[in-house]
Amino acid sequence: METKRITVKCGVDTCNFYENNYCYANSIEVNPQGTDKSRTSDETQCTTFIPGK
Repeated sequence: METKRITVKCGVDTCNFYENNYCYANSIEVNPQGTDKSRTSDETQCTTFIPGK
């Protein structure tokens, strides 16, 4: 079975997975930030982030 890849744009150029405005992590995890239910993108965070650049 072939794994389908999605394209994820990213503006965090200090992340290890960042390259030319895209995320190249094998998987991405996004969670609520400081609340159980996010209602805006400001209330979410990418927990895949690893400092690297």
